[in-house]
Amino acid sequence: MRQRSGTGTKAPLVDPLRLQDLADGTGVPAGSQQEATAWTGESFAGLELRGAVFSECSLVSVSLDDADLTAARFLETLLENLYAPVFRAPRTTFRDVELTNPRLGSAELYGGSWNSVRVDGGKIDYLNLRGCTMTNVLVTNCIIGELDLDGARLNRVAFRDCRIDNLLLGNGGSAVDADLRGSALRSITGLAGLKGFTVDEEQLLQLAPLLAAQLGLRVQS
Repeated sequence: MRQRSGTGTKAPLVDPLRLQDLADGTGVPAGSQQEATAWTGESFAGLELRGAVFSECSLVSVSLDDADLTAARFLETLLENLYAPVFRAPRTTFRDVELTNPRLGSAELYGGSWNSVRVDGGKIDYLNLRGCTMTNVLVTNCIIGELDLDGARLNRVAFRDCRIDNLLLGNGGSAVDADLRGSALRSITGLAGLKGFTVDEEQLLQLAPLLAAQLGLRVQS
Protein backbone atom coordinates (compact mmCIF):
# COMPACT_ATOMS: atom_id res chain seq x y z
CA MET A 1 0.00 0.00 0.00
CA ARG A 2 1.24 3.50 -0.76
CA GLN A 3 2.10 6.05 1.86
CA ARG A 4 -0.51 8.73 2.29
CA SER A 5 0.66 11.96 0.78
CA GLY A 6 1.26 15.14 2.71
CA THR A 7 1.73 13.76 6.21
CA GLY A 8 4.80 11.57 6.21
CA THR A 9 2.92 8.82 8.05
CA LYS A 10 3.95 5.50 6.56
CA ALA A 11 1.11 3.16 5.65
CA PRO A 12 1.08 -0.52 6.63
CA LEU A 13 2.66 -2.88 4.13
CA VAL A 14 0.30 -5.84 3.93
CA ASP A 15 0.60 -8.23 1.00
CA PRO A 16 -2.54 -10.01 -0.30
CA LEU A 17 -2.99 -13.53 1.05
CA ARG A 18 -2.94 -16.22 -1.63
CA LEU A 19 -3.99 -19.73 -0.64
CA GLN A 20 -4.26 -22.66 -3.01
CA ASP A 21 -4.50 -26.45 -3.07
CA LEU A 22 -6.00 -26.70 0.41
CA ALA A 23 -7.20 -30.05 1.73
CA ASP A 24 -10.75 -30.24 3.10
CA GLY A 25 -10.78 -30.33 6.88
CA THR A 26 -13.56 -32.12 8.74
CA GLY A 27 -14.06 -32.32 12.46
CA VAL A 28 -11.58 -30.93 14.94
CA PRO A 29 -7.88 -30.50 14.14
CA ALA A 30 -5.80 -33.61 14.73
CA GLY A 31 -2.41 -32.84 16.25
CA SER A 32 -0.82 -29.48 16.94
CA GLN A 33 0.44 -28.71 13.42
CA GLN A 34 -2.10 -27.90 10.70
CA GLU A 35 -0.93 -27.16 7.16
CA ALA A 36 -2.75 -26.25 3.92
CA THR A 37 -6.19 -27.23 5.26
CA ALA A 38 -9.58 -25.53 4.90
CA TRP A 39 -12.39 -25.80 7.44
CA THR A 40 -15.89 -24.42 6.87
CA GLY A 41 -18.68 -24.24 9.45
CA GLU A 42 -16.91 -26.39 12.04
CA SER A 43 -17.03 -25.83 15.80
CA PHE A 44 -13.78 -25.83 17.75
CA ALA A 45 -15.55 -24.39 20.79
CA GLY A 46 -13.92 -25.24 24.09
CA LEU A 47 -11.04 -27.19 22.52
CA GLU A 48 -7.54 -27.33 23.95
CA LEU A 49 -5.50 -25.74 21.15
CA ARG A 50 -2.69 -24.28 23.24
CA GLY A 51 0.43 -23.86 21.10
CA ALA A 52 -1.29 -25.10 17.93
CA VAL A 53 0.10 -23.97 14.56
CA PHE A 54 -2.14 -23.18 11.57
CA SER A 55 0.01 -22.64 8.47
CA GLU A 56 -1.50 -21.77 5.06
CA CYS A 57 -4.97 -22.63 6.34
CA SER A 58 -8.49 -21.29 5.86
CA LEU A 59 -11.08 -21.18 8.65
CA VAL A 60 -14.46 -19.93 7.42
CA SER A 61 -17.48 -19.59 9.74
CA VAL A 62 -15.65 -21.57 12.40
CA SER A 63 -16.54 -21.20 16.08
CA LEU A 64 -13.57 -20.80 18.41
CA ASP A 65 -15.67 -19.84 21.42
CA ASP A 66 -13.75 -20.46 24.65
CA ALA A 67 -11.12 -22.59 22.90
CA ASP A 68 -7.70 -22.30 24.53
CA LEU A 69 -5.44 -20.78 21.85
CA THR A 70 -2.72 -19.59 24.20
CA ALA A 71 0.58 -19.18 22.30
CA ALA A 72 -0.98 -20.51 19.09
CA ARG A 73 0.49 -19.45 15.74
CA PHE A 74 -1.50 -18.45 12.65
CA LEU A 75 0.76 -18.17 9.61
CA GLU A 76 -0.43 -17.25 6.10
CA THR A 77 -3.97 -18.04 7.17
CA LEU A 78 -7.47 -16.75 6.42
CA LEU A 79 -9.96 -16.36 9.28
CA GLU A 80 -13.35 -15.44 7.82
CA ASN A 81 -16.61 -14.94 9.76
CA LEU A 82 -14.82 -16.09 12.89
CA TYR A 83 -17.24 -16.48 15.83
CA ALA A 84 -16.25 -16.43 19.49
CA PRO A 85 -18.11 -14.69 22.33
CA VAL A 86 -14.99 -15.53 24.34
CA PHE A 87 -11.79 -15.60 22.26
CA ARG A 88 -8.91 -16.81 24.44
CA ALA A 89 -5.69 -16.31 22.47
CA PRO A 90 -3.04 -14.56 24.59
CA ARG A 91 0.58 -14.57 23.38
CA THR A 92 -0.60 -15.66 19.93
CA THR A 93 1.39 -15.03 16.75
CA PHE A 94 -0.40 -13.73 13.64
CA ARG A 95 1.81 -13.45 10.56
CA ASP A 96 0.47 -12.85 7.05
CA VAL A 97 -3.11 -13.25 8.26
CA GLU A 98 -6.45 -11.94 6.98
CA LEU A 99 -9.24 -11.68 9.55
CA THR A 100 -12.48 -10.88 7.74
CA ASN A 101 -15.82 -10.01 9.34
CA PRO A 102 -15.10 -11.39 12.83
CA ARG A 103 -17.81 -11.57 15.49
CA LEU A 104 -15.94 -11.54 18.77
CA GLY A 105 -17.05 -10.67 22.28
CA SER A 106 -14.11 -10.58 24.65
CA ALA A 107 -10.95 -11.03 22.55
CA GLU A 108 -8.03 -11.72 24.90
CA LEU A 109 -5.04 -11.26 22.59
CA TYR A 110 -2.60 -9.60 24.97
CA GLY A 111 1.14 -10.21 24.73
CA GLY A 112 1.00 -11.42 21.15
CA SER A 113 2.89 -10.66 17.95
CA TRP A 114 1.17 -9.35 14.80
CA ASN A 115 3.06 -8.94 11.54
CA SER A 116 1.45 -8.22 8.17
CA VAL A 117 -2.16 -8.58 9.33
CA ARG A 118 -5.36 -7.25 7.77
CA VAL A 119 -8.63 -7.04 9.73
CA ASP A 120 -11.67 -6.00 7.70
CA GLY A 121 -15.23 -5.53 8.90
CA GLY A 122 -16.98 -7.23 11.77
CA LYS A 123 -17.56 -6.33 15.40
CA ILE A 124 -15.38 -6.87 18.46
CA ASP A 125 -16.78 -5.88 21.85
CA TYR A 126 -13.47 -5.84 23.71
CA LEU A 127 -10.13 -6.12 21.91
CA ASN A 128 -7.33 -6.64 24.43
CA LEU A 129 -3.99 -6.02 22.72
CA ARG A 130 -2.05 -5.08 25.84
CA GLY A 131 1.67 -5.56 25.43
CA CYS A 132 1.39 -6.73 21.83
CA THR A 133 4.04 -6.06 19.20
CA MET A 134 2.28 -5.02 16.00
CA THR A 135 4.01 -4.30 12.69
CA ASN A 136 2.25 -3.62 9.36
CA VAL A 137 -1.31 -4.05 10.61
CA LEU A 138 -4.36 -2.59 8.82
CA VAL A 139 -7.80 -2.57 10.48
CA THR A 140 -10.71 -1.29 8.37
CA ASN A 141 -14.48 -0.94 8.73
CA CYS A 142 -14.53 -2.60 12.14
CA ILE A 143 -16.73 -1.72 15.13
CA ILE A 144 -14.72 -2.02 18.36
CA GLY A 145 -16.37 -1.44 21.73
CA GLU A 146 -13.12 -1.06 23.69
CA LEU A 147 -9.62 -1.17 22.22
CA ASP A 148 -6.92 -1.73 24.84
CA LEU A 149 -3.46 -0.78 23.56
CA ASP A 150 -1.82 -0.25 26.94
CA GLY A 151 1.85 -1.19 26.62
CA ALA A 152 1.54 -2.18 22.96
CA ARG A 153 4.36 -1.42 20.51
CA LEU A 154 2.97 -0.23 17.17
CA ASN A 155 4.85 0.26 13.91
CA ARG A 156 2.90 1.02 10.73
CA VAL A 157 -0.50 0.26 12.26
CA ALA A 158 -3.64 1.93 10.89
CA PHE A 159 -7.29 1.94 11.97
CA ARG A 160 -9.33 3.27 9.04
CA ASP A 161 -13.06 3.86 8.84
CA CYS A 162 -13.53 2.09 12.17
CA ARG A 163 -15.73 2.98 15.13
CA ILE A 164 -13.87 2.77 18.43
CA ASP A 165 -16.09 3.52 21.41
CA ASN A 166 -13.26 3.63 23.94
CA LEU A 167 -9.54 3.69 23.18
CA LEU A 168 -7.43 2.73 26.19
CA LEU A 169 -3.78 3.80 26.11
CA GLY A 170 -0.96 3.75 28.63
CA ASN A 171 2.53 5.09 29.13
CA GLY A 172 4.45 1.87 28.60
CA GLY A 173 3.87 1.43 24.87
CA SER A 174 5.21 3.10 21.75
CA ALA A 175 3.78 4.17 18.41
CA VAL A 176 5.59 4.82 15.14
CA ASP A 177 3.49 5.60 12.06
CA ALA A 178 0.30 4.67 13.93
CA ASP A 179 -2.70 6.10 12.09
CA LEU A 180 -6.19 6.74 13.44
CA ARG A 181 -7.40 9.01 10.64
CA GLY A 182 -10.90 8.39 9.35
CA SER A 183 -12.04 6.44 12.42
CA ALA A 184 -14.71 7.60 14.88
CA LEU A 185 -13.29 7.88 18.40
CA ARG A 186 -15.91 8.29 21.12
CA SER A 187 -13.61 8.39 24.15
CA ILE A 188 -9.93 7.99 24.98
CA THR A 189 -8.38 6.94 28.27
CA GLY A 190 -4.70 7.79 28.71
CA LEU A 191 -4.22 10.72 26.36
CA ALA A 192 -0.46 10.79 26.93
CA GLY A 193 -0.30 7.47 25.10
CA LEU A 194 -1.32 9.22 21.86
CA LYS A 195 2.28 10.25 21.27
CA GLY A 196 3.32 8.92 17.87
CA PHE A 197 -0.23 8.59 16.51
CA THR A 198 -1.56 10.51 13.52
CA VAL A 199 -5.07 11.99 13.72
CA ASP A 200 -7.03 14.17 11.32
CA GLU A 201 -8.33 17.69 11.95
CA GLU A 202 -11.84 16.53 12.89
CA GLN A 203 -10.45 14.10 15.44
CA LEU A 204 -8.20 16.81 16.88
CA LEU A 205 -11.23 19.04 17.43
CA GLN A 206 -12.98 16.18 19.21
CA LEU A 207 -9.92 15.67 21.40
CA ALA A 208 -9.61 19.36 22.32
CA PRO A 209 -11.91 19.26 25.40
CA LEU A 210 -10.15 16.13 26.71
CA LEU A 211 -6.72 17.69 26.19
CA ALA A 212 -7.82 20.92 27.88
CA ALA A 213 -9.17 19.02 30.88
CA GLN A 214 -5.96 17.00 31.25
CA LEU A 215 -3.84 20.16 31.10
CA GLY A 216 -6.12 22.04 33.47
CA LEU A 217 -6.94 24.65 30.86
CA ARG A 218 -10.01 26.85 31.26
CA VAL A 219 -11.59 27.63 27.89
CA GLN A 220 -13.88 30.66 27.70
CA SER A 221 -15.35 32.53 24.76
